[in-house]
Amino acid sequence: MAGIGSGEAGEPTMPLGRPLLDTLDRMGCGGLVLDTAGEVDQINDTARRLLAEHAGQGPPDWRRALKGLLRSEAASRFSMDEDAWVVIRRDGPHRRSLVLHAVPLAPTTPSGPHTVVILVDLDAVPRPSPEALHKIFGLTPTEVRLAIEIGAGRKVEEVADATGVAVGTVRKQLASVFAKTGTKRQAELVALLARVAILP
Repeated sequence: MAGIGSGEAGEPTMPLGRPLLDTLDRMGCGGLVLDTAGEVDQINDTARRLLAEHAGQGPPDWRRALKGLLRSEAASRFSMDEDAWVVIRRDGPHRRSLVLHAVPLAPTTPSGPHTVVILVDLDAVPRPSPEALHKIFGLTPTEVRLAIEIGAGRKVEEVADATGVAVGTVRKQLASVFAKTGTKRQAELVALLARVAILP
């Protein structure tokens, strides 16, 4: 696993770095930017969460965390120097796999950004921003909250119970969300929200 370094994320050195990592966060994906020495130059919150169990005690060691994640036999041949994918099985019942994708960059300086590592958590649900839902579809704050809850897999009855609102009222609100978003079913709405999640 050559090319994986250590250290906490520093100041941004790649113009696209922070916007890219923030976008990955909204999509429920981890993201790291490694420099040519393999040091972790930038890391987003989702990557911190996914790597935390491998980071050790004290100040997080993201190099060790990434190595720990890739310690399985299937991942031992994974290279940060080429466009590569690896599927990492996770322990525990009903836990979906973690997909790791390395994307090498064209180096601009001898010590600059070298690789973007994307961690796709198959258990994660993309979460669109309330601002995007309001601006694109004209949803009210109540409709925004409902759409996000439905997008996260909640049932109408669960939303009604959690908010103390009658199920019939929630169904009317959902009908308004369907009309404003041009969708007809919850599955269609969920797919649409996943696409919108890329927006800030």
